[in-house]
Amino acid sequence: MLTFSTLRRGFAFDAGLVAILLALPMAVQASSLLLNDLKAQNAVQLTADELRQLMPNAKVVSYYVEGGTSTRRWTNEPDGKFVASSDAQRSARAQGKIFTAQGTWHVADNGTYCVTIDWRGRSENWCRYIFKLGAKYYGVKTVADGATVAHEMELSK
Repeated sequence: MLTFSTLRRGFAFDAGLVAILLALPMAVQASSLLLNDLKAQNAVQLTADELRQLMPNAKVVSYYVEGGTSTRRWTNEPDGKFVASSDAQRSARAQGKIFTAQGTWHVADNGTYCVTIDWRGRSENWCRYIFKLGAKYYGVKTVADGATVAHEMELSK
């Protein structure tokens, strides 16, 4: 039998669930580090020469957290090419699917790691200054703005 009490309990559960689901994106965003956070924790900025040693044959895992989360993976081939895959979790339509695309990488003279990925329907083109903090790596667009978001990356051989 459906009673007011049953409805009220159901609504409370749904409202609680909605509150949790709405808070998740903010929790992900809140956990993002900024360049100032990296500097405060004595992260080390890698030089162009260090990146030229580290990046060939490196397995890269890049976490994208703005507007949702997705994980992208690739291995930097010595010739400057790679094939990337993404779980595209930031797109509700694409959840549960894996996408692949051709890409290129290089280390610029200014000490940035630069990537181009030609996803179906759009291209991704960026350069990041790379910082190491403990066993983790982070990429930032600029070293001039301490409020810039630091994107976490895994780099391994």
